[in-house]
Amino acid sequence: MARRSMTDSSIAGRRILIVEDEALIALNLETILSEAGAELVHAKTAGEALNHLGSRRFDAAILDVQLADGSSYKVADELRRQGTPFVFQSGYLTIREGYADIPFLEKPFTAEGVKDAVAKVLDQAAA
Repeated sequence: MARRSMTDSSIAGRRILIVEDEALIALNLETILSEAGAELVHAKTAGEALNHLGSRRFDAAILDVQLADGSSYKVADELRRQGTPFVFQSGYLTIREGYADIPFLEKPFTAEGVKDAVAKVLDQAAA
């Protein structure tokens, strides 16, 4: 087994919600984060994500901005209400006003970019 990096250490054992409607992208995110030691829950729609948020606590989340059932901004609002840090990811560069403080991963992303962004929000939330 490969040695874990400092970034992986920040992610290991954390419960992370992935909100992504494209199966290959979701699988890629799941692989990256599970290899870093995270416990993952995947939602394909904003409604499914909100259901998860109503029944579980998460340490962080990655949200695709545009989903098949609309945007993920309602999920972002609920995560903020709960005090859960999150990262937006999208192939589009426009984020709604009021979310400029949220880290953003542009598609296509790299494994290191994903891990760095998630570790950063986890570390900031812990500070």
